[in-house]
Amino acid sequence: TAPHLYFTDSIDMTEFNAFRKMLNEKSEQKIAASDLMIKAASKALEKYPKLNASLQGDQIIYYKSTNVGMAVAGDNVKNAQAKTLTAIASETRDLVERAKAGRLKQEEYTGGTFSISNLGMFGISNFTAIINPPEAGILSISSIRKTPVVITDADGNDQIVIRPMMNVQLSVDHRIIDGLLASQYVEYFKELLENPIKILM
Repeated sequence: TAPHLYFTDSIDMTEFNAFRKMLNEKSEQKIAASDLMIKAASKALEKYPKLNASLQGDQIIYYKSTNVGMAVAGDNVKNAQAKTLTAIASETRDLVERAKAGRLKQEEYTGGTFSISNLGMFGISNFTAIINPPEAGILSISSIRKTPVVITDADGNDQIVIRPMMNVQLSVDHRIIDGLLASQYVEYFKELLENPIKILM
């Protein structure tokens, strides 16, 4: 029943991959790409809180807590905005393991305010995710692929280089989210992933 509107962009994952590698060299808890993306999605929701909403009847509900769901696993990292990256990593491992075993409690797979659907590990280059009602948005994460891209060097010259690129697509409920807000969210999410230190700042 929700009229969907879609926003797609391509993200250079060079710095993200290097940052994640550095974190895993220093952290006792293994940090998955999804963990960083949950934290980035939460940070972007804090910057654009009108996207952290749902339509219930005729009323728009805005949430202070960012409960980021993982659509493939069917569970939620609640209060992601207040958790460290290692806490998110630990919680996602536990949630995924218990989801596979069918041992999640109802409150652990309900109450999401926003979702991520990550099919990158399956080699999908691009896809469109359907919103999980009553949430207002879901972010599709595709695989990272080496791609020729045009960059401008310090002298203003264009050159073609090979970079690890990843497609993302934001699906929003157009009844409550307009195009400007959705595009700002995608732009900021991209900024965070291309400058990943900002995810933790």
